[in-house]
Amino acid sequence: MNKKGIVIVSHSQKLAEGVKELIDEMNDGSVTVIAAGGTEDGRIGTNAFKIMNAIEELADSAYILVYADLGSSILSTETALDMLDEDLVEKVKIVDCPLVEGAFTGVVQACVSDEPEEVIRVSEETKTMSKV
Repeated sequence: MNKKGIVIVSHSQKLAEGVKELIDEMNDGSVTVIAAGGTEDGRIGTNAFKIMNAIEELADSAYILVYADLGSSILSTETALDMLDEDLVEKVKIVDCPLVEGAFTGVVQACVSDEPEEVIRVSEETKTMSKV
């Protein structure tokens, strides 16, 4: 299996780390997950450099999926992508799904599939998932 990477982007460092902790329970070790939440000084917000560094840390992955919590976390991720080498950017996809449910199902699928399109599809299906 190829190396795979997931970046969790949240306005809260604690939330990003919590989502990472949760999805790591389902990770068989074939997916590297990095939490990139909060600002550099620990405040609520996002930091494009923190996201950029997380993506760069996963550069040897076959693909890198970014799961984000709110609108400006997408903007910060897009800014991070603008600062990266084009070859690395081609490996990165922002997944349009709920953060927790999408990342959870995404890591499970990534453990059994080398196809990023399949992982993205399963993650995006959580937009319509009923909880009751």
